[in-house]
Parts: sequence; C-alpha cells; structure tokens
Amino acid sequence: MIIIPAIDIYKGKCVSLRQGHFDEQTVYSDSPADVAKSFLDSGCTHLHIVDLDGAKNGAVTNWDLLEKILSMKGVKAQVGGGVRSKEDMNKLLELGAQRVIVGSIAVTLPSLVKKWIQDIGPGRLAIALDIHAGKIAHSGWLAESEYSPNTFLYDMIHAKASTFICTDVDRDGMMEGPNIELYKEILSFFKNIELIASGGVSSVDDIRALADVGVSGVVVGKALYEGKITLKELSGIVG
Repeated sequence: MIIIPAIDIYKGKCVSLRQGHFDEQTVYSDSPADVAKSFLDSGCTHLHIVDLDGAKNGAVTNWDLLEKILSMKGVKAQVGGGVRSKEDMNKLLELGAQRVIVGSIAVTLPSLVKKWIQDIGPGRLAIALDIHAGKIAHSGWLAESEYSPNTFLYDMIHAKASTFICTDVDRDGMMEGPNIELYKEILSFFKNIELIASGGVSSVDDIRALADVGVSGVVVGKALYEGKITLKELSGIVG
C-alpha cells in the first residue's frame, strides 16, 4: 500500500476544503510547489494533485503550477480537477503526470472516457469515485448523479478501468476517520481493482485499518498539514 500526500490547489494556494465546500477552506501554503518539494524531499514520490479551480470551472486552470510540480525530479503524480477533454488529458501526461484522474466526465459522458481508456490504456487513467449520501458526486462535488457506486463501478470495469480513487465526501476534510465499511464493501464485490482510499484519514491507526481492508493506496491531506500524522511516522510505508 502506498501513502499519497494530497495537494489541493485553489486560487494558486495549497488548501483543504471541508466536505468539498469551497467557502469552507483552510489555506496551508501560498506555494503548492514548495509543498510538493517538501514531500519529495521527505522521501515521498507519489502525489495526489487536484486543481480545485478546474474542478469548479470545468476546465484545467492552474497549468503553470501543475507544470512546475510535474517537472520535479522523481515525482509520480496523479492529477485531476476539471479534466473534461482529451487535449487536457494528453497535456497533463505530456507534462509528466503518471496518470490523470477523471471524475465528472466519467459520470456525464462515460462513453468518451471508455474511448480514452482504449486509446491510452487503463494504467494512465484513474477514475474518481466520489460518494455523497450513497450517490456519485461530480462537478467539484456540487452535483449528484443517479448512479449508484456499484452500477458506476460495473460500467467502468467492463470498459477495462482498473484504478479508482474513492472519496467519501462527507468525511473529506473532517479528520473523523475514513469510511472503512465503504471500502470493505467495494472490495468484497470488486476484488481485482486498484482502490485508493481518500477522505477522513486522521491518524496512523486509520492508515493501518485501511491497509487491513486491502486498499492499494491512501490519500492523506489535512492530517499531514495539521501535524496529526508526520511523514516520519509513515517512513516505513510511504511510497
């Protein structure tokens, strides 16, 4: 299992949102690039980068910052937020993203994302599985689909998608613990997927519990920024 520090970019700053609400944010740094460098210098190689402006506006926005981070030596980043076109997807890959996260477009235009999977291979795309009140959330978590998570997963897996980043929106930014039962349930039905957990992680014990469930990776954001978890504590499992 890999630990993936999160860098959420909004208006040029590194922030954390509370349950995805743009009006409930905490700014942790004026320089997301400096934050990325600090993670890399501490031994992390994987990063989870989200362009929140892009997610809100429907188009990747913070290109200069993304390029700066993706050019850093040794970085393996999954990048999302507003990826709604093949041009943006290809540009992120060309800039050095290990894989691109697609969320809203996978919900609203699944046939297009299925074509992308065929074109570039499932290993270069991660599908965002954002869950709010039992439904799939999209468009910066400002809208909900009638898809159930299982229906959505079945459809994407049938199209050969293999990596899913699952966020319980209600837990995100709350540091009240991850939704362990949600991940258990998903993996009981879909045993062969790469499932990355996100949202609610508040302690090393939470990470151990997720490892026991069998997730492939864990995205950690606010708990790192607020010192509830240190990179030194994670040194044995940071990927």
